[in-house]
Amino acid sequence: MDEEVLVAVSPRHSVRLAREYAVLLERAPRQDFVVRTIMKREAQGMPLVSADIVIAGVDARALFPLAQRYPLHFRKTYYPGRLHGDPKEEFERQSEASAIIGLPPPIGHTPSTFRSCLLPGMPYNRLSPFTTDTEEGNVAKARKLHMATAAGLFFLLERAFASLSALHAGNVVHGDAELHNFIVCPSPLEILVIDFEAAGRRDLLGDAEFEKRVHTDFDPLLREAVFLQCALGPQAGALADLARTRLDALFKDPARFRREISEQENPPA
Repeated sequence: MDEEVLVAVSPRHSVRLAREYAVLLERAPRQDFVVRTIMKREAQGMPLVSADIVIAGVDARALFPLAQRYPLHFRKTYYPGRLHGDPKEEFERQSEASAIIGLPPPIGHTPSTFRSCLLPGMPYNRLSPFTTDTEEGNVAKARKLHMATAAGLFFLLERAFASLSALHAGNVVHGDAELHNFIVCPSPLEILVIDFEAAGRRDLLGDAEFEKRVHTDFDPLLREAVFLQCALGPQAGALADLARTRLDALFKDPARFRREISEQENPPA
């Protein structure tokens, strides 16, 4: 424990960092120091995009006030060979989301980089037992799921659904609300949506396109809600109701899921 220091990475999150890095927090390195690479994509040996946990360098701290407060943060870097959205727009959308649903704020951007507070946690899809397996395969996994696990996942899913609904009510659509873009933080326990690269505003998209994207935004959460109701039985609330209402659009064999959910409602004695 003495070999680690506690470092604030957002207004409500902290992480433990090896003491050897502490000097870089107090005295900024010339350039960003990469603590860990989370993701890196290449094409024919050429880098396209990387996502890293960094300790901000001198220039970043001078350019972004929040980089001084949270020198340990998340940085996404786009390279010339990759077509990508404007980091400025991503920064603006996440800033709006921060105001609407209380996300930790983004830190800054340049034409090729985007920075935000580090969220210590795990993507929801890594907690879920369900995969891109066959529909029958996921039903089988639901049958084996312990009630406490299913209940905990459903609780998180409801929180995610509420956040996404509030975002839509604030006239922002996420555009890539896949389960890996929801981070579950253990302390405090919460589920937070990330990655606003594909996000859009109603006034820029128009009402018809905005509503179309809202519909798509919900799909990953609704599929997961159906799987969990196969374990728990039918649940009450907006998420569960919408998931069952849209069964026909979500699955090739919706009747299979209706039967499974109904059977869980009335289990054998």
